[in-house]
Amino acid sequence: MKKALTIISGGIDSSTLLYKILNDRYEAYALTFIYGQKHSKEVEVAKDITSKLNIDHKVIDISSLQEILRSALTSPEIKIPEVSGELKHYDSLKFTVVPNRNSIFLSIAVGYAISIRVNHVFYAAHFSDRGVYPDCREEFVEAFNHASRLATDNPDLVIEAPFIKMSKSEIVSLGTKLGVPYELTWSCYKGGEKHCGVCSSCRERKRAFQDIGIPDPTVYER
Repeated sequence: MKKALTIISGGIDSSTLLYKILNDRYEAYALTFIYGQKHSKEVEVAKDITSKLNIDHKVIDISSLQEILRSALTSPEIKIPEVSGELKHYDSLKFTVVPNRNSIFLSIAVGYAISIRVNHVFYAAHFSDRGVYPDCREEFVEAFNHASRLATDNPDLVIEAPFIKMSKSEIVSLGTKLGVPYELTWSCYKGGEKHCGVCSSCRERKRAFQDIGIPDPTVYER
């Protein structure tokens, strides 16, 4: 059986990816990062989902990066933006860019993968994020593949982003077929008891379910 390592955040995309990997008959390993994000909800969700699936799951604390990676997701002085009439959805996303985040995560994931003799490293970049997040683009995946093979001297190493040409709604459609427990997943940039319903991530989540006519099991504050 082939082995695969995937980065999981506890959100819709990475949770669906984990279920897809299992459906594709990989022996799965999972990696989650504490990178200084303002709440721990997504980390706890990742633990719950991997525990439910009995997956080998490591949580890596690199929260000291909070000091140098400025973003609304990591910097206490920058508020999580809410989409409103004055602040459009696309503009709000710019505040949530954590500089070079996927590259940092993938570099660590590759080191871990090599250590446990895994040649397939997955992450859940998707087409809907392409416009704002540079490390969610096909050209980045291609370049990172090349650099990682050189860095590890392993021509069999593959960085895979199977959702790179898929929208979030297409991912939800796939996940529904795979039985992903979306009621367990967490998308909100805020760490309340319920999803806030107004941050850009909540809005993207709502739209993904609405686009394909599937009820969102998430409870929103508004």
